[in-house]
Amino acid sequence: MPASPVHPLLAENRARFGHRLAALRQSREWTQEQLAEASGFDRKTINRIENGRHSPSLDRVFVLADALGVAPLELFRWPES
Repeated sequence: MPASPVHPLLAENRARFGHRLAALRQSREWTQEQLAEASGFDRKTINRIENGRHSPSLDRVFVLADALGVAPLELFRWPES
């Protein structure tokens, strides 16, 4: 069975989510390692999310938001380009 086609905006939205995560992390003056420790991720996974190469599950989005002290919706607020 062939793989389903990737939605055209998937890569763009992953990148935007990653940039937003990085911006929130940096606004707290945290390293990727500090966010990893606070969220239970490893640093490589944080890096992959921030670079749009990994998409966390919804449960993990809640964990990231909690670690950053923001509502989960804040991770999806990105400026329109």
